[in-house]
Amino acid sequence: MILYGIPNCDTVAKARKYLESNAVTYTFHDVRQQGLPLDVIEQAYQALGEKVFNTRSPSWRELSDENKNALKSGQDFSAAQTQPTVLKRPLVFHEGTIFNGFKIEDWQARGL
Repeated sequence: MILYGIPNCDTVAKARKYLESNAVTYTFHDVRQQGLPLDVIEQAYQALGEKVFNTRSPSWRELSDENKNALKSGQDFSAAQTQPTVLKRPLVFHEGTIFNGFKIEDWQARGL
């Protein structure tokens, strides 16, 4: 399991605490410090579509309309590489599935 996010995000912190309390092994990838590979964004977009983006975040609101449209349409993900906090967090790659956000009931339904 790879969990993409930022350490000071409350939702990411809750997800990490949940995983640790349930003895789930995972790798944390800090998108601010380590960047966000283009293939990760592309895979997440293919799996989640526009739901991969947090359109209510300050980072999203700072983007130009051109960048927002390019991200939403899947034409150009460079803005998400430059500003990885536009992704809804945490972004999780687990056993061939990709999902984001943190709701205990959803994670339990996934067997986590």
